[in-house]
Amino acid sequence: MGEIQEIEDPMKEVMDLFLEMKDTSELMVDLAYSSLLYDNREIASEVEHLNDRIDEMSSQLQRFAISDISRRSTDATLMLLKLCSYINSIADSAMTIVDVVLRDIEPHPILKQSIKESDVGIYRFEVRKGSILVGKKLGELRLATETGMWVFAIRRNVRWIYGPEEDEVIHRGDILFVRGPEDGMRKLSLVARGKLRSFQ
Repeated sequence: MGEIQEIEDPMKEVMDLFLEMKDTSELMVDLAYSSLLYDNREIASEVEHLNDRIDEMSSQLQRFAISDISRRSTDATLMLLKLCSYINSIADSAMTIVDVVLRDIEPHPILKQSIKESDVGIYRFEVRKGSILVGKKLGELRLATETGMWVFAIRRNVRWIYGPEEDEVIHRGDILFVRGPEDGMRKLSLVARGKLRSFQ
């Protein structure tokens, strides 16, 4: 039994790592487009942070693939390395988009027009001391009902939570990434900063 456990645990770790890389690269693309559309340097900086995480996970995955090659077929190892390379390419593409924002290049008129025509944006909020969000579960807050905003990611220190569940508890200092209308953004911004004590 001990031998089976020894083989299965590393593979589960690799699978978890690979899935986190996939989720991270998808989030990078989402945030990169948003930073470009809204000329938002804060969101662009988050993409840079995520890219560093992708680099770390990629190195871990490559080290595992090389060290484990003796126990698995060369084809399986090459496939793992290729998939890792593909995810890195997605991350690099997101960084290329973000570079436009970080270098203060004027957005194309078409992008500006698309912002005017869109009623949904992506925003970033820090949950501060005194906010009614602190200590509450997402489901309990009913943000979508109260503000029209949907939390699609949370950054908690160096940890990222993708697609948080309704029972996820909000902590002071959490960075919330949300989608929704501009009027909902204003209300949630005040609540997150502790300037508004209710959604009414």
